[in-house]
This record gives sequence, structure tokens and C-alpha cells, in this order.
Amino acid sequence: PYGLYRMKAVPAEPHRGILVVLPVPARVQHVWSSWVPLLKPVAGVPGDAVCHQGSTLVVAGVDYGPVEREARGRPLPALALGCHPVPAGMVFLASPAPKSLDGRYFGMTWVVTLTAQATPLFTWR
Repeated sequence: PYGLYRMKAVPAEPHRGILVVLPVPARVQHVWSSWVPLLKPVAGVPGDAVCHQGSTLVVAGVDYGPVEREARGRPLPALALGCHPVPAGMVFLASPAPKSLDGRYFGMTWVVTLTAQATPLFTWR
């Protein structure tokens, strides 16, 4: 959501649920301005299974909904079908928000590429 966030350094081993800021991955820069970083929750940590089955994304046993087109209807790359373990040094970013531009389209993210951990102070829609 839009709002005011406190930023701090990303922990060396982020845990599920924290919000992180990252530059827009190259795979999705055609649908999102590279000038505006992404704010996403960590859904999967090393050892978790990320499963793209049919049109659904399940991370660490939690259903994150469909893998489809971006909100404006433009085609997006998608995570390969099947289950993939999150490797050491990486996280999987996903939001339960419908049509979220997240790891279901750009895959795993190296922890070292995350620029900040964000804590919401005041938000609105």
C-alpha cells in the first residue's frame, strides 16, 4: 500500500513476512518503470518449496493465488512449472495481492540485491 515506511538494512538472513525494497528485475522492466523500486514481502526462504502448479503459486505451503498477466494485461514471463527449492543466499518474494508483480514473474531474488527492509508506519490505499 501507499504510505510512509521506515527503512533499515536488510538482515543477512531475511525471514518470511518482512517487507523488502528491491530494484526492478530486468525480466519485468518492460511492465514497470526501473525508476520506481518494488516493495514486496518475503514469502520463501532457503529450503522452502516454491511450486507453480497449473495456474497457482504455492510457497512454503501457502497459496499465493494465480500466475497470470500483469494488472494492465501485458504478458509476463512466468516461473517454470513444478516445485523449486529456494537456494541459499536467495529469497522468494510474493504477495497475496491480486496481480502482484513479484517472484512468480521474476523468480528467486539474491538477498544482496535487496536495498532495504521496510516497516510500515502509516499506510492507505
